[in-house]
Amino acid sequence: MAVTTAQIRDLLNRPRGLNEGTINEYLTIRNNQVDKVVRASGLFGVTASNAPTTALKEDAVKFLVCMDCLRVVIDTIPSWVPEKKQGAHDIRYQRQLKSFEEQAQNALDAISEKGGTVFVIDSTNSRITTTGNGLSGLF
Repeated sequence: MAVTTAQIRDLLNRPRGLNEGTINEYLTIRNNQVDKVVRASGLFGVTASNAPTTALKEDAVKFLVCMDCLRVVIDTIPSWVPEKKQGAHDIRYQRQLKSFEEQAQNALDAISEKGGTVFVIDSTNSRITTTGNGLSGLF
C-alpha cells in the first residue's frame, strides 16, 4: 500500500488551500528521502525481526509530507482566511506543525541507519601466546 493524497488530507483534517499537485510532489520527494535513509536488509545485524517494515516507512513518509504540507498551508493562510481570523488559524497550524516535526523525526530515527554500518567478528587471531611457565609473551 502506498501513501495517498487522501491519507495526507485526512491527517491534516482536509485544510483549504492545499493542492493535489503539492501533495503529490512532496510524496515523491519524501519517498525518495525515506528510501535513501532506511536501514538496508543486507547490512550486518539487520534481520527480519529488526528490519524496517513497509508500514514504518510509510508512516515516516506520512509525517514528513504532513509537515511539508502544513508549512504550505501556513504560508497560504492570507489567501483564504480573513485577516482577523488568521492569528487563530496560524497558532493552531503552528502547534500541529511542531507535533508533526517531532513525530517525523521519531519515525525517521526508527527506520534509519545512523552513522554507518556495524559488523561483528566472533574471534580474532592473537599474537599473544602462553609459555609453559604461565607467562604471556609476544612472538
